[in-house]
Amino acid sequence: MTDTPTWLLHALPANAVVDEKLNATLSALAAALADNRDKPLVTAGLLTEIQGHLAHAQPFAAYEAAVNGIAGQVWQLFEAVHQRQNRPAKLAFLNLVVRHLTPGALAQLCRRWAKDADPAIRRAVGRVIETGAIHEVALPATKDGAWSPAGWRKGTVEVDLSRHKVGTAVQEANSVPPLANLRQLRELLGIRSAKQLGYFLLASDKDDGPYTRFTVPKRGGGERVICAPKPQLKWVQRRIHERILSGVPLADAAHGFVPGRSIVSNAAAHVGAAVVVKFDLKDFFPTIHSYRMIGLFARMGYSVGTAKIATADESASVAPVLARLCSYTPDPRAWGKAHAPQGAPTSPAVSNLICRHLDARLGGLARKLGGVYTRYADDLTFSFAATGIDLGRFRWWVDQVCQQEGFVMNADKFRVIRRSQRQLVTGLVVNDGVRPTREQRRAFRAVLHNCRRNGVVTEARGDPRFSQYLRGFASYLHMVRSTEGADLVRQVAELLDPPGGGEDKP
Repeated sequence: MTDTPTWLLHALPANAVVDEKLNATLSALAAALADNRDKPLVTAGLLTEIQGHLAHAQPFAAYEAAVNGIAGQVWQLFEAVHQRQNRPAKLAFLNLVVRHLTPGALAQLCRRWAKDADPAIRRAVGRVIETGAIHEVALPATKDGAWSPAGWRKGTVEVDLSRHKVGTAVQEANSVPPLANLRQLRELLGIRSAKQLGYFLLASDKDDGPYTRFTVPKRGGGERVICAPKPQLKWVQRRIHERILSGVPLADAAHGFVPGRSIVSNAAAHVGAAVVVKFDLKDFFPTIHSYRMIGLFARMGYSVGTAKIATADESASVAPVLARLCSYTPDPRAWGKAHAPQGAPTSPAVSNLICRHLDARLGGLARKLGGVYTRYADDLTFSFAATGIDLGRFRWWVDQVCQQEGFVMNADKFRVIRRSQRQLVTGLVVNDGVRPTREQRRAFRAVLHNCRRNGVVTEARGDPRFSQYLRGFASYLHMVRSTEGADLVRQVAELLDPPGGGEDKP
């Protein structure tokens, strides 16, 4: 219990006692929760059983100590329950928190799940918020609204996808090709038949679906899940990107995966700042679920139809089908669990378009405070020429705006970098210009020195991608610092393609 956050602990009354038998029972159930976190129905049953034991103990003096004893263990399950988008487990977790955990825990849960992909979860959280059980200050949902947790529901109350104007005129105004039905969509994307469309709409790696799922190690530890489309779907997604998504204007603040912009343009906006403030969005692509993508395509002027996926040529469900073609789901039978996958050609463009309102609000906040804002995928960067910014208040505002726009800040990656420190933005130093780090340049020059002395094949140590690394890193340095980089590009070319033949490649 010593490692449990204070906001998860009840204040113990003077007559509090410890019921060893009850605590042992609850600890065993909490351990079973940890062992079965990948089994949603089992998780829901165990949470309900814990709730039952606590409800039975509530009239007695052992209640608060019992809750405190397992609060930390139960809360460790929060992220696992959140990410799996399972309604029974989420409702059971919400019921347990409402009835037995602290107001602080309830506030954290409701704030997060107010924008859940599942409408039933959003409604359940909305009912809790409406009771007034949470006493938090939050941005209002409207200009004249109260500064209360009701603001957490901004954009989710009484939202009707069919409210968007549709038709050829709207589509042309948004610079997208006019599409009235799925036959026209298939023809645009080169999908041969309704049957092939149906296969793509499985949107999963299960049941021999059109995706492959694997993991790669993260630079900072852990694993990143990649959901890569198989060649046919990948080809279709590229056409969606080229023929639909690429024509829609983006916010000026967006620099990731945008033609003509890069990590260099993202970093250049912050050169010479007195203070650089960096935020990171948590679970960026999984947060962009299918309903948000349907809304995106509906705003372009495409019909929602029945708001469900279909394959018949005469169907007008263009927006839902486009959203599904850009989605991945772990369960092809579960409609509401799809999200933008990391690995699909469409995901960067979809995320940039969905972030337009976020970028506009954060850009306006930065300008109001005399600063600059840019975003590279899930990395948010602000910089200020003056040092008198109230960083605590500013962080609160950014956090609130992100929540209202359906994103979650990663508190562990928040950084404040002052002029006296090395200011890094998307991996580049921006204190007095844009340049790579000294360590990067020295390390690469050392690699080239060893290649000249020992030979490229020896330094490759059997890695078939070593030559690609040399060319790629030299090109990266050339992009950042053209003069120095040009010399390194020349050196790499001489190593890999020496004059007179005798190519030395791994």
